[in-house]
Amino acid sequence: GAVVQEKRLEVLTENLANVNTAGFKKQKPLFEDAMPDGYGIRDFASMDKVVTDMSQGPSEKTGRMLDLAIKGEGFFVMNTGNGPRYTRDGSFTLATDGTLTSREGFPVTGEKGVIKLTSPDVAIDAEGNIREKGAIVDRLKVVSFSNLMDLRREGNFFMPVEGARETAVSKETAIDQGYVETSNVNAVRAMTTMIEAMRSFETHTKMIQTIDDMTRKAIEEVGRV
Repeated sequence: GAVVQEKRLEVLTENLANVNTAGFKKQKPLFEDAMPDGYGIRDFASMDKVVTDMSQGPSEKTGRMLDLAIKGEGFFVMNTGNGPRYTRDGSFTLATDGTLTSREGFPVTGEKGVIKLTSPDVAIDAEGNIREKGAIVDRLKVVSFSNLMDLRREGNFFMPVEGARETAVSKETAIDQGYVETSNVNAVRAMTTMIEAMRSFETHTKMIQTIDDMTRKAIEEVGRV
């Protein structure tokens, strides 16, 4: 029980550390019953795995022309040396050569490939079309997956598992220029859950100490002639 609560605290700590990270998706630990013997007399909990909650976070207005938020499903596509990576963080910047990049410096992918701009003064509509001086220069590539469980965390990005395929986003998906999607971590709820986990951890450790004291007394006092 103490080990499970310790792992739970690790997940909650990471969530709280990223409460102000744009596009961050909180992690949720999944638990399952574990029976240490074949008779099924004693039941314990064990952590099965940690999954990502892909629910949408609130949008925050920034007013920056290169800040973009996705309303609905989908991910922006980054071009990295290890293949495409996916993110909901649309706080983009412009490199010295005019390449639209993520905060980490990876090029943003459009329908024509890597997006090149002459200035940050662009207009981007709800469909992701990028206009410079009224002319469309490219369109943001926004994709989804039929099963979001096919995505794994890799730093601030998501990477697909082997065999995962990109799918088109629904017609309801829209791009908001001048906004960023904030973390979907509810700080108050996360803090409350962390306090609960810490108290549970303390209770388990006290139980362990009590059993150790009982064992010590049995050895030192009960067996004494």
